[in-house]
Amino acid sequence: MSHDEKEILEQKFADASHRLNMAYQELELANKKLKEYEEKAAKAEKASRMKSLFLANMSHEIRTPLNAIEGFSRIMAETDSFDERMTYMEIIESNNSRLLSLVNEILDLSRVESGEIVIKNASTDLNSLMSSIKQLFKFRCSESVNLTWTKPNMPVVMTTDENRLTQVFSNLISNALKHTPKGTITYGYRLINEGSTIEFYVSDTGSGISPEFIDKIFDTYASKDAEQQQGYGLGLALCRIIVEKMGGRITVKSKLGEGSTFTFTLPFHGSFGGMSMTGRTTTQNMRTLRVSNRKDESELKKVLVAEDEESNYELVRIVLQKRYRLLRAHNGIEAVTLNEEEKPDLILMDIRMPEMDGLDATRIIKEINPDTPIIALSAYAFNENIQEAKAAGCDLFLAKPFKVEELLETIKKFIGE
Repeated sequence: MSHDEKEILEQKFADASHRLNMAYQELELANKKLKEYEEKAAKAEKASRMKSLFLANMSHEIRTPLNAIEGFSRIMAETDSFDERMTYMEIIESNNSRLLSLVNEILDLSRVESGEIVIKNASTDLNSLMSSIKQLFKFRCSESVNLTWTKPNMPVVMTTDENRLTQVFSNLISNALKHTPKGTITYGYRLINEGSTIEFYVSDTGSGISPEFIDKIFDTYASKDAEQQQGYGLGLALCRIIVEKMGGRITVKSKLGEGSTFTFTLPFHGSFGGMSMTGRTTTQNMRTLRVSNRKDESELKKVLVAEDEESNYELVRIVLQKRYRLLRAHNGIEAVTLNEEEKPDLILMDIRMPEMDGLDATRIIKEINPDTPIIALSAYAFNENIQEAKAAGCDLFLAKPFKVEELLETIKKFIGE
């Protein structure tokens, strides 16, 4: 074989190898696209199946209350018994409410998915909101279910959308009732992360959720109820969308056969116990409340808090507990006694207390220990109240609601930190 012929064969081999590599690359790309198409097709098929299941269950959910409304309306028209008519009317009203709630959920879901949901924030008393929710479910709970909420020691006012917050709680409690034939449902809220976040919760002792389904519980077209043909619950999907729209997150923990706890967290803007936690003040308060290098309790200076109201004491305790050793007096007599026994470095004195008020207690304490600083901390803040407190011997007067920074700076000025 000549040299030229060898070069021609080598060139042909190189060309063939190149074409083979190109073919492999095209085959790999085709397989990748085929896999993507198969995944998309599987997702589309699943979505179509779930939507069909959704529509089937919607039909069932709508027809069930309609059937009761139509049937009992006819029976009510034919009976002469007043008691029977009232019984049938209650059944009709109950199913009418159920149908209306379902239609509202469907409409709401379509709105929020299209981005039409609007959050209208306003100052909201959370304790009043919790009480109204209790009234909302007063006649929906069976005798075998105890619905309860734990009222915090301090009043909390939050800037939020009261209607949307009520809607989330209503959906979560309705879901809990559906899966708790007997037992307890507890709901409420708590401040976490030093007051920058609020956590709401609904906990039940019902049937619980299986582990394999818990990750899908908030999906729009997936629900345990739907798969079991027991009715479709749009409420949880709606809760997730509303909570996320409000800047929060919703989660669930559950144990099969023992119950579930749904929690959702939101950024907290508002006040508790009269202490503002909003905007620029929030940042300052949080920075003020944080304490680095906390001392041993035996090294802390003593502050005696004379306060008969639990919520007011709780507020002072939260603010001061990391900086000072706190003593509690429920009235003026206890304040005088604890002053003699414990020799506090400073006293926070409420004015209006049972058995002996703060003014009389201040006079007695100042006679015994004139150098002990006493700060009047009172909601009675007219000029004559301030003058009376100073005349009794109080070194300073702070009005409730007080600012955290002001209280801490005032105490620090007298006894340091």
